[in-house]
Amino acid sequence: MPLQTGLAFHRKRQTLENLTLERPQNLQSFYEAVEDALKKIENHLRYVELEYYGVERSPDEEIKAWLPALTTVMGHAKTGILVSKQQLKDVFDLYDRSIGDPTMIVKLDKEAVQTTLEVISKVELYIRHKFENIINGILLVTSYMKKYCLSFSGISGDVYLETATNYEKQRRELADAIQINLDDIPVMMDKFENDGIRLTELGSVPRRIAERLECGHVPFLVMFAGACENIRNACIGVRKWIQADDGYSTFIQFDITDLEKKKETDSKLLRDLQVKVSHLDHRLKVCKREIQECVGELKRVAAKEKSLKKHEEQLKTDLREIVMELEMKERQREDTLHESSVLTHKEREQLEKLTSEIEHMRLKKPVLERKADDLKRKLEFMKFRRELKSKRETQLQEVKEELREAKRELRRTESECERLERNIIKLREIHRFKTSPEVLKKLFYNMPLTHKGTGAGGGKKKKGVVIDKLEKATRVTATLIDKDWIPLYRTLPFHPPRGEENLRVDIDDITNTFLRDTLEVHAKQALYRWRRMHTRASVDDLKKALTAIKRKDIADKVDEELSKKRAVKPKTSSAVKFPKVLVQTQQVRVRHSLSNPIK
Repeated sequence: MPLQTGLAFHRKRQTLENLTLERPQNLQSFYEAVEDALKKIENHLRYVELEYYGVERSPDEEIKAWLPALTTVMGHAKTGILVSKQQLKDVFDLYDRSIGDPTMIVKLDKEAVQTTLEVISKVELYIRHKFENIINGILLVTSYMKKYCLSFSGISGDVYLETATNYEKQRRELADAIQINLDDIPVMMDKFENDGIRLTELGSVPRRIAERLECGHVPFLVMFAGACENIRNACIGVRKWIQADDGYSTFIQFDITDLEKKKETDSKLLRDLQVKVSHLDHRLKVCKREIQECVGELKRVAAKEKSLKKHEEQLKTDLREIVMELEMKERQREDTLHESSVLTHKEREQLEKLTSEIEHMRLKKPVLERKADDLKRKLEFMKFRRELKSKRETQLQEVKEELREAKRELRRTESECERLERNIIKLREIHRFKTSPEVLKKLFYNMPLTHKGTGAGGGKKKKGVVIDKLEKATRVTATLIDKDWIPLYRTLPFHPPRGEENLRVDIDDITNTFLRDTLEVHAKQALYRWRRMHTRASVDDLKKALTAIKRKDIADKVDEELSKKRAVKPKTSSAVKFPKVLVQTQQVRVRHSLSNPIK
């Protein structure tokens, strides 16, 4: 028989019996096979019901036919409620003895006892044996459902995996409910034969029948109806399971879409927070630098502050004295001029001396005023620096608190983005498992769903490290840039942006850390730091920055280096060497043949 082609495999309609030998074509074909099996089970159940009740009789008529005889036998047993077969044991024993001894006189309705034995045997036969194939069929369906209708998730997990965890809980609950309904069928008969069964332990259908026919005192009469209800409930559970599994992948896709939208929103928020933290960090450094400058200036002038204050007081005193003396001398000169119209030689000399002193004092006064103003400005500058220092310290605390809160929010957003990414990956994996026919194949052959990672010795060892284009460009630039690495670092783009203060700190850090190294090392460290800080670093950004600082020659060298193709060593072909075959000459063969005697 020729092998079945893939086209023929997917064209045929699969049944549940085929799934023991071949994998399902897809989940839809599996659902159809399960539905066909359920319909067969339901048809079988209807056949059993027809066989039990009869073609021309209804369940009510069947129960009413048995009820009078059972009531009579219960009267013989002196019991009002028949919950166990053991209650009729004495009646049945007496009936058996009377059958064995025809001369024995008993006060029994033998026909009623015989009818009771028949109905008990009938119920036991159908519940214990007629439902066996139906139960096995549902168990087979359930086993396939457990194998192929999976959630690929646990019952507990992240809130974002709620659809997966809820479906896993639902499928487990449905499987347990189906199993309970099936297990309850033989248990009903065991209870009736031993401990007893009451109407409240049966389902809603047998309870309604018992209430309608007023046979609640004989619950075993409706046990067959309860068993049929359990079978139908099990089929309903399987169909609910199929319905939930059919929509599972769709809901997972909805969750993926929602999480991707949320991730996009959180990613924007994360970028904004990164920029905010960068700006706050810059403000913090600026505040610290200004405070340090204020402290340094205050330290430098702190020793002179007392002397400046003393000098200021002295200047103020000198100014007051000069002003007072100047006023006195001017008044004295005016008095001298008013007292006499004709001055003597001595008076003229005194007047000239007084005038020269007045002029000298007038010249001295602005000098002292300027000195006093200078001292006042110096003292006011010191006061301003103290106030600025206090203001910056207050501002520093505010910026620190704001930066701490921003970093906390940044970490929270980063963890949320990572959490979203993990859950999106998990949901995509679940969606891939639910929609890929290859997964059904792996489940059929009990293969692992994911590839196991190779161990330490599993993969081939790499012969060399692969260098990317940006690394090559970085090395070429660091070799040729020389002392222009500082303007290059200031020109390179950063995302998130870095302020001038951060760039200055970076340059100082590189210079101080690698003080004894060459400029090439400085340039290389600067470029490595740029690659770490700039999330979108590329060769084009580096070339644009080189062109901007008028080092296009290095950009050309970078292009030249990147255009070089890696030389591939040709594989040495190992020639196959055949061993030399020794060919014997005719003479040697003759000699050998002669040396062997003829036997």
